[in-house]
Amino acid sequence: MPGRVTAVVCAAFDPAADAAILAVREIVRAAGAHLPAKPPHRPHFSLGAARVAGDDLAQVLDVAATVAAEHGPVPISLVEVGRFGRAGVVWLGPAPSSQLSLLQRDVDAALRAAGWPRAFGERSDPAQWVAHCTLATRVPKPLLRHVQSEIERSYRTITATVDALATILVGGSGDVARVPLRHG
Repeated sequence: MPGRVTAVVCAAFDPAADAAILAVREIVRAAGAHLPAKPPHRPHFSLGAARVAGDDLAQVLDVAATVAAEHGPVPISLVEVGRFGRAGVVWLGPAPSSQLSLLQRDVDAALRAAGWPRAFGERSDPAQWVAHCTLATRVPKPLLRHVQSEIERSYRTITATVDALATILVGGSGDVARVPLRHG
């Protein structure tokens, strides 16, 4: 793979959670936000990212596999509907989880130990990281509060399990790799 890519190591959810999150995404569409029929990537939390030469992508996948082998599945509850106003992003956020925070910290540390700076800057710093599952981006500011309100009006907590680490590429589609978290 020539050139440089931004590889994102993500927390991937169980299939039932994916389906529930995608159903919430349809509320976003019904509220007037323009979305592609199918999102380019699975629902996820971005844990860390590295900008690497395409030839180094296999090393990122190895880092993700190593971290996945050190962590068991993480139960979570998606309890918050939030937004990042400047970016026009609406998202779902989890209740605080020390296991999720530890997983993010370990992904960030492993990518940095491999010699890659944070591709998303300090947003991946464990002290500043905000766990969120993006539903839509680039929602026009005048519509953003309305979209958030429409979701909140009917939203019910989604109980989920982070059961794998998926690696995706910014600008790509689908998983480059998916590694289950250690069981037992």
